[in-house]
Formats: sequence, C-alpha cells, structure tokens
Amino acid sequence: MTGAGTAPWNLPRTKQGSPQPVSQTWLRDRIVDAPRDVASHVARQRLTAIAATSIDPALCLRAQQMVERCGNLADVVRNVAQEIHLLEAEPGYDVSHSEPCWLHRVLVSVPDRLDEVGALRFTEGLIHEAMHLELTLLENEQALVRNPTDTMPSPWREEPRPIGGVLHGLYVFSCLYAAFAMVADSTDAEGAVHIEGRLHDISEEIRSIDLSRLSAGLTPLGCGLANRWSSVVANDAGG
Repeated sequence: MTGAGTAPWNLPRTKQGSPQPVSQTWLRDRIVDAPRDVASHVARQRLTAIAATSIDPALCLRAQQMVERCGNLADVVRNVAQEIHLLEAEPGYDVSHSEPCWLHRVLVSVPDRLDEVGALRFTEGLIHEAMHLELTLLENEQALVRNPTDTMPSPWREEPRPIGGVLHGLYVFSCLYAAFAMVADSTDAEGAVHIEGRLHDISEEIRSIDLSRLSAGLTPLGCGLANRWSSVVANDAGG
C-alpha cells in the first residue's frame, strides 16, 4: 500500500539523527524508569509512571517486530524514542504522552493483555508519540503553520484545536494507518480484527478533517504535507 518514497513518516528534514546501534532487543533496552522530575511532571497531568520491569519481555519483542515490519519507520522510531518510560492505565484503556521539550523521550502505558492485540496496542502508543516528536523536529527547522493561534474543529477533540494540533493529528494517524496496513498480513485472527477496526476508525477521523480549512492555515510546505498525509487514506481501497 505504502512505498518507501510515499510513507507518511518520510519527512523533508534537513537535519537527520546519527544512526543508533541496533541490538536484537533494542525496544526493551530503551525502556527505563522515568527520572523523578519526569515522573513528577506527568503526575501533575494525572499520569502515573511505573517501573520499567512492568512490561512482559515477549510482548515487547513482538511490538518491536511489528515496528520493524514497517521498513524505515523503525529507523525513525529508534532515532526519536531513545528513552521509553511506562505508564499505568485502567484496564481496557491505553494512554501515552510526550512533550516537545523532551525530543527523545516517550511514555506509553502497559496493556492489560499479553496477546497479539496487546502488542498492537503498545506498538500504537509507541508510534503515536514518536511521530509527534518527529514532526516537532521538522517544525523546529521549517514553519508549517501560518498563525499558531488559529483554530479549527478536530476529530480528536470536542473543542476547536490549534491548526498545528490538527496537523499533528493528521500526521500521527496517517502514520498509524500506514503502519497497521503494513502489519495486517502478519498477525493472528484477533490481531487482524483489531487492525481492521483501527483502520476503519482512523480513516473516518482523517476523512472528517476539513482539509481546505486546514490548508488555509498552513505554509506551502505544510499544505503539501497535509495533502500527502490525507492521501494515505484516500488512496487505500481498503479504507
């Protein structure tokens, strides 16, 4: 569905990170306890950091394999998510978090199940936050939004959101859509059902964005990227 040249995570960044050494357990190796200041910061947002040992190694390895199935997305994730901290979540729910001031740190909750669906849920949280940071790195180099105070409706929030926030959502979820499509043929029956549901939900959300209104608030570069990202869903016959 998505070739290397059209993958949404291929951004026109002028400054690329240095290649990181890759071990056979690179994802598990990056999961560490959150420093005290990070744990305190997220606690003020009603998030609870938990011990790095709280995740099952086998689930972690399966999530790593899923990311690696997505070609050079694995390189992007490794470059950005150099430290991964775990969060607590209510059963049946997932939470994740990142901050623009932490350009190489993501926080992801541990799923309440250890099967294929659990691995997919953890993978989604990891990709979600890594892509937020990857787009932030591009924004640090080139302007994508004309006026940061302009707002518009968002499919991911009930209230109007800044144009930049909607652009981030479009980017992150187009990446997730492409990633799920790439791993769909390598999962079990339950995983396939989960992916089908996520592809449907994400496609509905992306298609509900008023692309004309979004584009009006973007720079030429931002406009071109928004059109490319929205086409990930538009060009997928299965969406």
